[in-house]
Amino acid sequence: MMEFSHMGRHLNERTGINDLMDDLYEAIYSGRPNLCQLNGGTPAALPEVAALWKQSMQRLLDSGSFDLMARTYGAPRGHAPFLKALAAYLRDRMGWPVTEENLCLTQGGQTAFFLLFNLLADDRSEKREILFPVCPEYVGYQAQALGGPRMFRGVRPRIDLLGAHEFKYGVDFDSLEIRPETAAIALSRPTNPTGNVVTDEEMARLHRAAAAASVPVVVDNAYGQPFPNISFVPCTTTWDENTVLCMSLSKIGLPGMRCGVVIARREIVDTVVNAVTVASLCPNDVGAALVEPYLLDGTLDDICARVIRPYYEGRAQFMTSLLERYLPGDLPWRIHRSEGAMFLWLWVEGLPITAQLLYERCRDRGCYVNPGHHFFFALPPEDEGWRHRHECVRLSFTRTDEELDRGIRILSEEIVRAFACR
Repeated sequence: MMEFSHMGRHLNERTGINDLMDDLYEAIYSGRPNLCQLNGGTPAALPEVAALWKQSMQRLLDSGSFDLMARTYGAPRGHAPFLKALAAYLRDRMGWPVTEENLCLTQGGQTAFFLLFNLLADDRSEKREILFPVCPEYVGYQAQALGGPRMFRGVRPRIDLLGAHEFKYGVDFDSLEIRPETAAIALSRPTNPTGNVVTDEEMARLHRAAAAASVPVVVDNAYGQPFPNISFVPCTTTWDENTVLCMSLSKIGLPGMRCGVVIARREIVDTVVNAVTVASLCPNDVGAALVEPYLLDGTLDDICARVIRPYYEGRAQFMTSLLERYLPGDLPWRIHRSEGAMFLWLWVEGLPITAQLLYERCRDRGCYVNPGHHFFFALPPEDEGWRHRHECVRLSFTRTDEELDRGIRILSEEIVRAFACR
């Protein structure tokens, strides 16, 4: 049997992101009829958005730029015209004091966070932990801590009940502790998996606490402002030299291009660029080249405001209506208030089976969901018995009306069955 290194054994462990990607691939490519893909974050195929990328690709082909990108290595920092345009866009659009030296590209946002977490913290340094102020958090981070299982530390959220079937997570500042070993505070906003938007007031408190402790705030802004701006509530996204903000081209319809953007002070950006160079020589330039013409002329802002954000807000409302239709009102279910992103987070308090078993029963019937316990990965071992983490599922609403209807009906039937058989 092959004997791997400590890192090799760590990366070989099965985690929630492995299950998610395998299920996502099967749902798309297996050819099985009537599969319901309620598990992935693949953006919807919006014709008006796709047309932009086709037009831009045609310009690259006609000008010979694509041929040049395909047969030569790019810059380790990323596509220079895009970075120049993006810096100007962020100064003009957001008022952020950035230049190209504050920006670099990576092979997707997932890679950006893998690099950042391990560049900021490890078990051989004084700074050895990343603090997540609100758990649950994005399952893609789960296996990224090469510094060992205690490199991630999460805090249980405050849970505010809203009406009969809604709730919202908040930062429990009474339990939030920045320790001497804390290297950074990290969170996604809008949050994957819950659709939560940590409030401006909460963000301000986090930034003040981080600045006082001389640690950065790392924000996964894949769904946030200025693009794709899939936020359904008013909020403000800020940047300063104590903030590391990561963006992505995936949610504007280019997930296959694998293009992430890191916005940070120069020493952090330069370190990420060095890591990218060591790992892959340079990032992929194609996605950046497709988007660059639309940054400064207002096209990207227009398509986000007029097409992308309204579409997903409508999908969230539609999936909510399906849950209200199929789940009995007398069962103890609640949806996290939908404030952004591409997911609904369903909590069934007192669910007689685990979310993992619920996932397996739904999968057997051709409905793919995400069991919630994977998203609580950063909580300490003593919180394993917290029942809430086994009562939640993440639901993607990017698919067709028919697929969502069929999937929510299957999920609801399995929840009702679980209560009936207890």
